[in-house]
Amino acid sequence: MLGGFFIRIFSIVGRKNTGKTLLSVRLIEKLKKRNYKVATIKHTHHVIEVDKENSDTWKHRIAGSDIVVGVGDKTFFNIDRVYSLDRLLFLIKLIENPDFVMIEGFKNYNYLKVSTSKDLVDEFTIKVIDPFKIDEDGINSLVNDIENLSFDIIDTLYTNECGYNDVLDIGRSIIKGELDYNPDDLDVSVAIDENNIGLNFFVKDFIKNTIIGMLKTLKTEEFGVKNFNKLEVIVNKKEE
Repeated sequence: MLGGFFIRIFSIVGRKNTGKTLLSVRLIEKLKKRNYKVATIKHTHHVIEVDKENSDTWKHRIAGSDIVVGVGDKTFFNIDRVYSLDRLLFLIKLIENPDFVMIEGFKNYNYLKVSTSKDLVDEFTIKVIDPFKIDEDGINSLVNDIENLSFDIIDTLYTNECGYNDVLDIGRSIIKGELDYNPDDLDVSVAIDENNIGLNFFVKDFIKNTIIGMLKTLKTEEFGVKNFNKLEVIVNKKEE
């Protein structure tokens, strides 16, 4: 298990009817067999319905509720807006913190890509795969590459190594195997106005140690909190 507050992101891209979902399913199954926690994001141009017509949550939605949350055996959110991929990745990390996030689609984003179409290749593409022909050894090899070469939300990448001052350069170098990135250093994530913010090690440690230091002065046991494992802080800065 990878552990920590680090997620690894990769995407499956390709033309229609080239086996993207078939390949996605096989990769998910293989990652699960390796005991990883996996989240997936599916990009579609079609309308997605998450609750049935005439159900209670459907009625809430039709009545005008902007956010509908259904809680039962599972929890789902129905929100009347479109989130960017970067925002979705941050929220997934905040809520569930999986080991891997697999994206099907979003071909224009700069994350590790596996393509099912030879004409959809860029500098972040590690392999072009025919999902209808790849065998078990090929899938295992592909998962090994995803384990070793994928990385976290690109805007948050930072390293002290000389020559790597740009997040795109860091991402490219990780994918090429030129940069030995240490995910243990990524234990603080910050978003401002829904934009992910990259933090150098000094600022990251300052934020973490300052907040933890202040919270330790509180009687958190009265609220059922004894240990600080994961802190979630929202600050609403009102205009003067």
